[in-house]
Amino acid sequence: MTSWEKFEINSTDYLNNTFGQYAGFRHCGGTDSTKSDIKVITKSKDEFYIEAKECPAQCGQFVLLPDIESGTFAYSKQNTTPLNSHASAIINHMNDFFEEYKEAGTAGKDIYFTDCSQVFTDWIVQHYKDKNVRFIITNNNTILHTEKFADFFIVTAKYRTKRSGSATVGKKIMPLVEKYLQDNFSVMNILYEGRNLFISSNDDLHNQRFVIADREYRLSRSGNRYEIRKLSNTFNANVIFSINIKSGVQGLSIPEFIACLK
Repeated sequence: MTSWEKFEINSTDYLNNTFGQYAGFRHCGGTDSTKSDIKVITKSKDEFYIEAKECPAQCGQFVLLPDIESGTFAYSKQNTTPLNSHASAIINHMNDFFEEYKEAGTAGKDIYFTDCSQVFTDWIVQHYKDKNVRFIITNNNTILHTEKFADFFIVTAKYRTKRSGSATVGKKIMPLVEKYLQDNFSVMNILYEGRNLFISSNDDLHNQRFVIADREYRLSRSGNRYEIRKLSNTFNANVIFSINIKSGVQGLSIPEFIACLK
């Protein structure tokens, strides 16, 4: 298990142990970046999310496709976040320096322009608003308001190539995947939730990978079970945001956060 995955789980445990009498906290994140990290349901049935970020950390991304013919970057239809004014400002800058950014590769190229840090921060805040993320929990169990992001974090961005995300297994290949799981792992139960495939096991299977029909699959811990995800064969060029916490940051006190849960 990676350090950031442990951090998400440990943060969820801290929230439940400290504030469990006021709300329920469920770990939802893991390797699926489309899901927020921790779902909160208060006693009054208010629902929202908390993002867990062990700094330094990545903090959101979107795919840009270089069009060599026009010398511009296009906002990919693969993006789950809508194009907004903050992303457009970044794209406009990158278009002005297209030749410098188009060959960023896996090493990446830092994005910098006047007031860029504020633009990056505004993108992150809008992204979290769209996902109903009201708070961030970061180093030392510090809990912070999402809307005050700029007060707490230094934000940078880089354009680089990385492997794209994961997807559900798919109906056609499902029987072969099920058989492989049963033949190669200690499987107690196979479960379905919509198009998602899960197994339960007494073994630690987190991040186990296997290949069927030239496609790679991964088992990812989701609560007390494992979700099977199909990994992409493609590599996309992404604008990737990174954060680091500022020195001397004071988060919400325990009474202040309790008041937010009531």
